[in-house]
Amino acid sequence: MTRAAVIEALKGWFAEPGAYVLVDGQFGSTGKGLMAGLLAEYGAGAITHCTTNAGPNSGHTAYLQSGYMAPDPTAPVEKALPRERKIVTQQVPVASAFLSLMGYPCQTLINAGAMIEEEILRREVEEWLDYRSVYIHPTAAMISREDVVADKLVVAAIAGTGKGTGPALARKVMRDPNATAESVYRPMLPDKADGFQRTWDRFWDWRNDVVFVETAQGFSLGLNSGRFYPNVTSRECTVMQALADARIPAQMLRKVISCFRTYPIRVGNTENSSGDGYLDQVEIRFSDIGQPDEITTVTKRVRRLFTWSRIQFAESIAANRPDVIFINFMNYLPVEQHNEFLSGVADDYEKVMGKYPDAILVGYGPRSSDIDVWEP
Repeated sequence: MTRAAVIEALKGWFAEPGAYVLVDGQFGSTGKGLMAGLLAEYGAGAITHCTTNAGPNSGHTAYLQSGYMAPDPTAPVEKALPRERKIVTQQVPVASAFLSLMGYPCQTLINAGAMIEEEILRREVEEWLDYRSVYIHPTAAMISREDVVADKLVVAAIAGTGKGTGPALARKVMRDPNATAESVYRPMLPDKADGFQRTWDRFWDWRNDVVFVETAQGFSLGLNSGRFYPNVTSRECTVMQALADARIPAQMLRKVISCFRTYPIRVGNTENSSGDGYLDQVEIRFSDIGQPDEITTVTKRVRRLFTWSRIQFAESIAANRPDVIFINFMNYLPVEQHNEFLSGVADDYEKVMGKYPDAILVGYGPRSSDIDVWEP
């Protein structure tokens, strides 16, 4: 990775109060954890808050390296970290864990759109964060044992994850008094600061807050998808849904980065299919491109693999309007095809947005040092 080039590509990120959003542009597993870690490294010292609507039905993986990136390109590359740390989260933002380990802790809001498995959240907070800096929205959904049992029927029918998120959300919608976090936790708000007292309905102080929003799951899995219902998740997976779940006004949106992979995936089948691909996609096997099978973080099933879809890309760009795009798993594509592929991606973006992206970042592996900037 050319560190100075990546820093230049992210110019303007976390530069002023507002929301900076990370979203998945496909079916998930595009490397959001990797990108969240990179953005945390870049934004260390500027990011005041991280928030997420995550649940245990998605997982994010990143590696904090001993020589992680500093925002200042003239700063020493090596920093004090005893060893590389692998970070896997399902409930807390990857960026929160990175910032804590780097010595730049922020406040973390598990927002109202989250679906909480109590033991997973407890374990992740204990491992990565200071519990005094973690705030759980009182109307985040709580997952019960009964929800997990009920979700097993969904696993059989549409190859869902079976983590209980759908039934938990349904109980919240039906106003079950035991369906939300306030039935388990005693939600606490931050102390008054700079004359501003946060409430659950007015949590953000837009004079000062620089908020990194990590969005769970993938665009095409959205509940309102006109293409794939019922083989979808229990909510929408867009920038606007992420903002709504955190009660962030649209006017405070500053920057968006959307993650893609050269060969999109869907979760593995069970008794029935996890869903189709797009009309311009073909389902293939990992062996067809000389790669070993991938296993999903949550379900531990072998992922299904598809070719790139220009339809999916265009719909995702139109819905999320990212400033920067990240194309991951470039190592799955023959080197001689890289420029042609990325030129096509840039042109397809321009057809939707009327301009070219601020930057195209490319990933060749699981670490931030595997990320570079594509120059046409």
